[in-house]
Amino acid sequence: MKSQQSESKECVYCSGKGYFQLILGGSETCTSCEGSGKK
Repeated sequence: MKSQQSESKECVYCSGKGYFQLILGGSETCTSCEGSGKK
């Protein structure tokens, strides 16, 4: 196991995509990372 990890981790809520895929279609910007996709 590495104790050091990269600074630019992907957002855990949207899996680094920067948005949520909505069930009814379309997408919504992730509020946790504000669409950046990073933590």
